Amino acid sequence: MKTQIEIGNFSDVGKVRQTNEDYYGSYNGSFGKLVIVCDGMGGHKGGAMASRLAVDTIKESFESLQNSSDPKNELRSALQKADLKLKETSASNEELKEMGSTAVIFLLKNDQAFIAHIGDSRIYMIRNNKIHQLTKDHSLVQKMIDGNIITAEAAREHPKKNVITRALGADGSSESEVAEPFQVFKNDKFVLCTDGLTGCVDENEIMEVVSKNSVHASCCRLVGIANERGGKDNITVQVVNVIKGKSLPKQITVIPDFLKNKKIRVYSAVVLFITVLIIFLRTVNPFNIMNLSKPKAVKSIIVPVKEDKKHEGKVIKETNAPLPKAVKSIIVPVKEDKKHEGKVIKETNAPLPEAGVTDKKNGRSQEKKHK
Repeated sequence: MKTQIEIGNFSDVGKVRQTNEDYYGSYNGSFGKLVIVCDGMGGHKGGAMASRLAVDTIKESFESLQNSSDPKNELRSALQKADLKLKETSASNEELKEMGSTAVIFLLKNDQAFIAHIGDSRIYMIRNNKIHQLTKDHSLVQKMIDGNIITAEAAREHPKKNVITRALGADGSSESEVAEPFQVFKNDKFVLCTDGLTGCVDENEIMEVVSKNSVHASCCRLVGIANERGGKDNITVQVVNVIKGKSLPKQITVIPDFLKNKKIRVYSAVVLFITVLIIFLRTVNPFNIMNLSKPKAVKSIIVPVKEDKKHEGKVIKETNAPLPKAVKSIIVPVKEDKKHEGKVIKETNAPLPEAGVTDKKNGRSQEKKHK
């Protein structure tokens, strides 16, 4: 069955900006169906021109293609041409020297979807009542999330959330990211949007709105929610709905293989780390790691003697000898003998003297008197 889609779109300046620096387009041709969203930067004039130039250059690149072209290579080539176009334009005009643009592209050829992106504009897929983010932001806060410095929730309010690490035309990296193709099925929905939307509306809200409305109504409603929450940036949304095509088989994975593979790689890395750690702990003596020798069992006791002033007050030495049977230990008291008071008595098996009590006031041992 031939795959057919319907597309809705809407873009708004928001509640704060004076100029809409976003731009979008959707096109049909021998190359398939092409959907693009770009978010420009570089001031009022530069940003608006950058996003428009990016969309137009990508479109022209595909319109010049032959049927035998490889969609993945052509996506990468189109983004490279857009990057070059922006750099040439900014170099020829001082007012445009800092202009650049993000880009997200959805290309459908037959029943295969191809996606590419650069910057922090996103593509989501809604399938089987679940939403999946198909792109990963090229941004400073995303790097901080990856490094476990901040959480995804904290990133939404971070003061550097608008700093991107890759863009078309701008100084810095302009390397785009092109995903592996995947099959689409009837009732799949795709949302392409700028950060003006994702900064105000979370993905679960996006899924709820798109699942309950037509493609055009979904775009209008999402932009409306973003404006209700401040509309601090330009807001652009395109929604693609697969209205005809193969039904989703029950046994197929819910998410595209390239996302599944990412999750498998992360899981495999964790399992490998735990396995290596267990083997390491089982085979390596932890005392050797710290250059320590494992201590041997040492036994030591103190036993009493009768008033044997020859051995009084000597410290017991460590020994590995077996313990004597039924050994008790006390400190033998002395009478008014400041020479030996408070000292430790050496080992012996001599019988115990009568129990004594300590006189805390005088600081020495005294014999307990019996009536």
